[in-house]
Amino acid sequence: MIITYLLFILGLFLIIKGGDYFVDSASWIAKVTRVPEVIIGATIVSLATTFPETMVSVFSAASYQSDIAVGNALGSIICNTGLILGIYNLIKPTKTASKIYTFKGILLMSYILAFWFMSRDRIINAFEGYLLLLFLLTFIIFNIALIGYKKSQSRKSAHHEKHSTKEWSIQILKFLFGILLITIGARLLVSQGTSLAKVWGVSEALISLTLIALGTSLPELVTAITALRKGHAEISIGNILGANILNITMVLGLSTQVNPLTISKQALYFDIPAAIIITSSLIFPSLIAKKIS
Repeated sequence: MIITYLLFILGLFLIIKGGDYFVDSASWIAKVTRVPEVIIGATIVSLATTFPETMVSVFSAASYQSDIAVGNALGSIICNTGLILGIYNLIKPTKTASKIYTFKGILLMSYILAFWFMSRDRIINAFEGYLLLLFLLTFIIFNIALIGYKKSQSRKSAHHEKHSTKEWSIQILKFLFGILLITIGARLLVSQGTSLAKVWGVSEALISLTLIALGTSLPELVTAITALRKGHAEISIGNILGANILNITMVLGLSTQVNPLTISKQALYFDIPAAIIITSSLIFPSLIAKKIS
């Protein structure tokens, strides 16, 4: 029993540390390639911080543990929005007078509602997974176009700083090492989380919605705290919106390609509606007031 607890904690630690390396290196690469900082959060950083959720859900789907795969993704959305943005904006209210924020907020709500509609028969099959991945492709194309537009606007005034091969090598190694730590941590988290659920008499759906979702959302929390400390609010907001979109499209879309996902009654009637309500409470008031108070 003690070993199970220790391995579970080790899995959390590896995911946090791996996510830290992954975020640092991904952000560095984005900056030196002159991608504007304002959209780093919604692209490179959100891809990096969502990697733990992706690995946990894919490994869970491979083990026929749909409750963990789905609960992890939905729990991360709830945790990202309710906990991380909640804490962030209690400390420092954020202005959201950006068309990019508006569009991505509406996009996120549309994707969650579409997933809820797909879940009505309590099975997400490979075809529906392809639709989720198509949503992901749309999101990626939008961001690529946005990056190109922002870079063309700033090209004249941007100062291009050269970096040595050694610097690039170090960052790429950190990037790969972060992926390795996250992969190992995700495996430990799934296996030991399942064992703990059985020992405690708790359903896998509940433990995935709480402990595992919170653990895999810690990279987003670290990013939010760092952005707050450095005065880069848009990185954090973009990261949360981007990560939530990726949780629906990439995390669940890839999981269905391993095995069809069974949607529990808890997910259908509580978890998904909770994600919709929390997301709505973030997006719609901020569209009117132009800030998150």
